[in-house]
This record gives sequence, structure tokens and C-alpha cells, in this order.
Amino acid sequence: MPLQSFPSHHTTLAMSCQVSSLFNVEGKVIVITGGGTGIGLMMATVLESNGAIVYILGRRLEVLEKAAKENAKNGKIIPLRCDVSNRENLLSVVETIRQQQGFVNVLVNNSGVMHNNAKPPAPGDDIKAMQEKLWNAGTQEEFVKTYDVNVAAVYYTSVAFLELLDEGNKRSLPVGEPASQIITIASIGGLRRDEKVFSISYSTSKAAALHMGKVLANTLKPWKIRSNVICPGIFPSEMTVGVVDTGKPVPPTEVPLERWGERQDMGGLVLFLASKAGAYVNGGVHVTDGGRLGLFPSTW
Repeated sequence: MPLQSFPSHHTTLAMSCQVSSLFNVEGKVIVITGGGTGIGLMMATVLESNGAIVYILGRRLEVLEKAAKENAKNGKIIPLRCDVSNRENLLSVVETIRQQQGFVNVLVNNSGVMHNNAKPPAPGDDIKAMQEKLWNAGTQEEFVKTYDVNVAAVYYTSVAFLELLDEGNKRSLPVGEPASQIITIASIGGLRRDEKVFSISYSTSKAAALHMGKVLANTLKPWKIRSNVICPGIFPSEMTVGVVDTGKPVPPTEVPLERWGERQDMGGLVLFLASKAGAYVNGGVHVTDGGRLGLFPSTW
């Protein structure tokens, strides 16, 4: 290589390693289901404030519109009503985004529900007592609904957006931008196997969603559509109300870092995955829980 080529090469390399380049999501089109509250809104706020165009999907349009109005720094959080468990509704939203943008770079499957919460075994419980706790934790319809939203909807949402993700690749890959990506929000509940799991239907559905994210990475490799999984610990959200008191100090017996998750924790991780910084990550499972998973027997 001629010596005179080194300065420009090093200059280009130095520029590409700057934070402004590595973590740049300017102009990326990102779709987040369940984006009006909790973790979904945390991600939407961070991505949009860094230049992305973010569509937030959910069943409650008024919640989405309020979230967009209060959190959009650049006016690029776009609310769309969508029931992810309804295939026709999904296709309608896909068509709306197709007409408005023509492509999608990142789809975040974040929508989720938790039902069938059961109290863990107590000292002195006999098998009848435990049976009653599990039987009365919720209805069979709620159990099935958990799988419908946490697993089936992840599948159909991913499939519905495949053409737009492929179009994102056609626009991004030729100019050196990261390949399109599906990010599935599972949970450390999908990795735990202890007796204190809040809800067996929730935990096992998140394990299924986690595995689906891994499978999609291989299924979609011919089209260079990536698939990654995030397993959060406890972040303040509508789902955690009544499960933990996020207003009280956190003892190390709950989370070794002695705090619950915050917006920068989730936002920083999704910013990494959506940008050049995470462009080589595919089929990965990313735990962000302050060390909580290490307190329980778990399966990795």
C-alpha cells in the first residue's frame, strides 16, 4: 500500500470510531410495539432524541399520542394504534408505514402482558395449598392470552414487517449502514427456573420469545435481516405495578446494583444495537438487570 494512502485511511478510521459516528441513528426508521409506556417509551425517547424516526404502536391511541407529545424532542415519535394480536390490524399498520416511509431499519417487539401471578411456596405449604395457589392464579383464558401476545404476536409482527425490513437493507447495506434488525424484548424471567418466579405463564412465554429471536436470526440470514434479544430485569412500568415497589430503596438481595432499571440503561443498549456500534451483533441475547439474574437458579 502506498505510504501516501495512510493519512487518509487513519483519518477515516478515526472518524468512524467517534461516538457521533458509531452510535448514529439519524434518519433510521424504527418501529416499537408497546411504545407508549414503560420500556418501549424509554427506547423510543432515546432513539428519537438521537435523530431516528420512531413509530410507537399500541392498542390505546390516547396513551400513544400523549407519549409522543410529551417525549418527542424532534417531533419524530409517530403514534399508530395497533393490536399486535390482530393480523389484519398489523397488515394495515405495515401499509401505513410503507406509504409514509417505504422501509424500516429496526423492528422492536416490545408488547407484552403478564397474567397468572402466583405466590411462591410458603414454609409449611402442603401439596394441596400449592395446588390451590397455582390453580387460582388466573384463568385459562389469561394463560392463553399471555402466549398470544408474548409469543404469537412476536412471530406475526416480525413476519408482517419482513418486506419493509428487506427494503431497509436495500437502502442501507450499499452505503455501509447496519443491516436491518428485529429486536425482541424477552425478560430475565425467561431464564429463571426458581420457585419465586412471579408467573409461570409469563416466564415460559418469554423463554419462547427468547428462543424465537434466536431462530429468526438463522431463518432470515439469506436476506441479512438480523435478530437479537434483550432480557430486561425490573424497570418501572405498568407491568411492575403490584409486583415490586419501585418507589422504595432497592436492597442488594433484590438487585446487586441496588437500583431498578432506568431510561438510560435501556436506551443505551438499544442505541448500541440499532447503530454501527452493534452492527456485527446477530442472534445475541443481552441481559440488562443490574445483576439480578445472578441471585436465582437460571438457565442461559
